[in-house]
Amino acid sequence: MNFICIIKQTKMAKKGKKIVKKILDKTNIDEKIIANIDENRSLYNKILCYTKCYGGYLLAVGAGCTFGANIWWGLGLLAASAGWAYWATCKGRICKGGKCKNC
Repeated sequence: MNFICIIKQTKMAKKGKKIVKKILDKTNIDEKIIANIDENRSLYNKILCYTKCYGGYLLAVGAGCTFGANIWWGLGLLAASAGWAYWATCKGRICKGGKCKNC
């Protein structure tokens, strides 16, 4: 029974992808977005880099503010910030010499 549901879901996903592809082929919005990203590549790279490096701090501050309202949401945000820190620094590997390629 579960196998049939999985097959139906994959067929629906393929149909959804075809519909999105048809819509994007009719418009040129995706080309405009790619052109804008290509023009401002260094800006987007800098934004992504700072988000990667400092996003965990934002989650930790949110966790601290949320603890007063709901301890479970606070613990969830705290766990998310811990996970962010773990994966942001060398993706969980021990860095050789304490150095890895971050921002």
